[in-house]
Amino acid sequence: MIAIRHPIGAMRRRTLVAGIVATLADGGVARAQATAPTIGLLGTGFIELLTVAFFKGLAEAGFVEGRNLAVARRSAEGQLERLPALARELVDEKVMVILASGGPLTVRASRQATATIPIVFAYGGDPVADRLVTSIGRPEGNVTGASFMGSLFTAKRLQILRQLLPRAQDVGLILNRKTTLAEGQIRDAEAAVALLGQTLHVFTADGGEEIDRAFAEMDRRKIGALLVGTDPTYGLVFRDRIVALAARYRIPALYDSRDFVEKGGLVSYGSVLTDTWRQAGLYVGRILKGEKPQDLPVLQPTRFETVINLGTARALDLDVPASMIAQADETIE
Repeated sequence: MIAIRHPIGAMRRRTLVAGIVATLADGGVARAQATAPTIGLLGTGFIELLTVAFFKGLAEAGFVEGRNLAVARRSAEGQLERLPALARELVDEKVMVILASGGPLTVRASRQATATIPIVFAYGGDPVADRLVTSIGRPEGNVTGASFMGSLFTAKRLQILRQLLPRAQDVGLILNRKTTLAEGQIRDAEAAVALLGQTLHVFTADGGEEIDRAFAEMDRRKIGALLVGTDPTYGLVFRDRIVALAARYRIPALYDSRDFVEKGGLVSYGSVLTDTWRQAGLYVGRILKGEKPQDLPVLQPTRFETVINLGTARALDLDVPASMIAQADETIE
């Protein structure tokens, strides 16, 4: 007797088998995700350019979110007083490493919340001067990281402004006094403008409306050139607002990183921020593999760049010297 296999029955069996295989596979992924280490991201704010670089570093170390890594994110959205509570939330979630970005206050909030969970920072100050570590070469305790040292180049940036705007006598500096990065930049700026024969006007603003008022006051005082100080809330939260206000009041401004210029700012000078965040990602990965923060020296920048937006210069009726264009690492039209 010949048995006849019904094609529909065979199809149902294949569908059933495929379903079982898919269920088992999904279960394996779910189990892998359930056992994956969790890291915490704590910041005053986040922008895609830098977080992409951070996750690139993690991937180079062998960790990919959703595959073998879970990520808990906490952003203060520019409200620095929220940082301690957000840090405690990450500790309560039992993260294995905390990325503390956006300034020393983020690191301090993390350190107050835990003395045992490793903390990796990515920010723009001097970690020894800010008392985050005792030594660049061999940090102690549970803190290490990478710094782009953005707050240390105030004098260099003012020299670039002078080269671009040789007739500007009144120079503005806008800062956020709520962070520890402000005072050193003010001292450096005062010393630099004294040598350059200019007059410094310091404006302080830590939030959106204060930034608006500061630019209105710059316009009233007829500020000829502006240095936007290194500050995490400026770069991560209020970047677009600051660029738009500089354009509105037609104030030529220099920034600490290229992302301002890519958004329409005039010129920037500083280290490559994506390098810093990628290095921080690598460090988090190395710690997840068992290395200790105190054995990982603080990483410092090795690449610096000047970026000029020629379209913005034309909008401001500025003639950028040919020597500056030749020396720039990149010009944007």
